[in-house]
Amino acid sequence: MPKNRGRSSKDLKRGKPKRTARERILIVCEGSKTEPNYLDEIRQEARISSVDVRVLHSVLGTEPKQVVKSAETEFKRTKGYERVYAVFDRDDHQTYIAALDMAEARDKKWKNDEGVPTAFEAIVTVQSFELWLLLHFEDIQAFLHRTETLARLKKHIVDYEKGNKGSYAATVPNIQTALDRGEILKQRFSRRPGNEAYTDMHELVTVLRGLKK
Repeated sequence: MPKNRGRSSKDLKRGKPKRTARERILIVCEGSKTEPNYLDEIRQEARISSVDVRVLHSVLGTEPKQVVKSAETEFKRTKGYERVYAVFDRDDHQTYIAALDMAEARDKKWKNDEGVPTAFEAIVTVQSFELWLLLHFEDIQAFLHRTETLARLKKHIVDYEKGNKGSYAATVPNIQTALDRGEILKQRFSRRPGNEAYTDMHELVTVLRGLKK
């Protein structure tokens, strides 16, 4: 009889690609460009593989509930993540509170492809993502409407426009200041109901920068 020329189970195991030891992270954003561009710039600067950190925009819509649902759908497609983040703004959205409840209800309720409970978190900014960028330059301690926030930010980043690339590079020299100010806002105010200056972005940025090789 001819010898079995097939690969042994040991050979197959040896040939299986290995992933890095770090947590695999899925980030699904409300915006199609602004937040994904910013977060991808952090990923690239930190030399983090897109296998370890995947940044997407919500394919189901921009309402907060749709962002959470989009993150849920993407997670369930492969279950290949230890952490899932749904990133959205308060703005004037009608489903903001419901989306927070949805995210909390999903936290550690599902297991990933390795049988580990997956963290599911909402990362929000009140009123808009630009508040996080503005914190790099100004110490904001009161609610700002998104139009005022954008106007102030353009005084510091003259050519800033939503969707542009380069917002991380333009703000990173002051990153520690923004991280500190974000934490102060989180200690002072609550993201519910969403009528005070607030952000969780400092926490997500800290996680991503902590993955740097």
